[in-house]
Amino acid sequence: MQVNNLLIQQLLDKSQAKTLLKFLCDDLSGVNIVIAKRVIAELGDGFDESMKPSEMDGKQVTRFVQLLRSVELFKAPDGSCLSPLGEYNLNLGIRKVIEPDIVATARDKACAYEGHPFIVEAAISLGGKTAKEGINVIRFANRIPLLFEAGADVCTRVAQSKIKWSTYKIDHKKDKIGCFVSIVSTKIPFKGTGKEYIGDDITEIQTSVKRALQSCCQQLRSQLTKRNALRDANQRRSRLVKYVPDATRSIFGILDVMRKRKAEEDEGGVQASSPRKLPRTPGAKERIERENSSIIKQMNDEAITEDIINSCLLEAIEVQALGDGIEIAGGDDKGNGKDSEEAQPVFLVPLQGLDDASSDIHHQLFTFRPMKTMSLFE
Repeated sequence: MQVNNLLIQQLLDKSQAKTLLKFLCDDLSGVNIVIAKRVIAELGDGFDESMKPSEMDGKQVTRFVQLLRSVELFKAPDGSCLSPLGEYNLNLGIRKVIEPDIVATARDKACAYEGHPFIVEAAISLGGKTAKEGINVIRFANRIPLLFEAGADVCTRVAQSKIKWSTYKIDHKKDKIGCFVSIVSTKIPFKGTGKEYIGDDITEIQTSVKRALQSCCQQLRSQLTKRNALRDANQRRSRLVKYVPDATRSIFGILDVMRKRKAEEDEGGVQASSPRKLPRTPGAKERIERENSSIIKQMNDEAITEDIINSCLLEAIEVQALGDGIEIAGGDDKGNGKDSEEAQPVFLVPLQGLDDASSDIHHQLFTFRPMKTMSLFE
């Protein structure tokens, strides 16, 4: 715990606690009653659990500060006193301003540096109308944007040298990558008098920023993997559709040659030229002849035509495309359709007795269902 005499004296003067034990438990974060009693016992003579905090003199304050610095029992602050930006607001602002293709947000757990809690929130976007190629880092400290001296900042250093973008299927040189990092704390450790950047020499902040960015990258990797799979399936479908007419003509041509050869055999009573090699399995020859006779009969009855073969091939391609998760209605035969994912409903409260969807308000990011206000007398 990093404290000094001035800070402790200010806390003692402003405290409303009537006893030293109450002061330790209420005004200091991460101190419970067991640790508070142990600290008072370690202070020795002149300190008592029931003494008033305002009665401590300068020597007692110094002794108190020295003990707080040496004891390692205190828990780190939980960050409940902080007011972070919020992943939803960060996501919404990025989509509104940059209009990227994909956005991922993450918030790291609350950590502490020299006794001061801090929370790191991060977001990574890919694409966008106004975005530039490469890594573009946008920094915030206590919701205030930092505009200058970005090269020496911990966020820029981590994004450019600590993250292996290729591992997450991202090209950090060609892709339009937006890295948004927001740090909130009771004491931002700025470097320099201008307070425009946070140095990368603070291990706790550097590690937290790296974890938040890696969490965003992991979300993007899963989305990119799915998008690339859909793109490959779309391209495969478009190639198959492109060659359907040629395949149809070839198949029908082979069947037509079979029909003509069968007609020649029936008329001349002799086997036609270019004999075929049949398998030696018992009964295989008869089975193949029955199948050929059935196909020829269907061709004579026009149950098998070039148009029917064409439609069957297209139907098989569509079935395969649906199995790959391609939205057929949104594209054409060339695979230019836009991949779409079915929106998953998310509710803030369980929908118990709220089955009426007539008043739903649909938005690109959410679906809002108003709740009827119930009277206290119902």
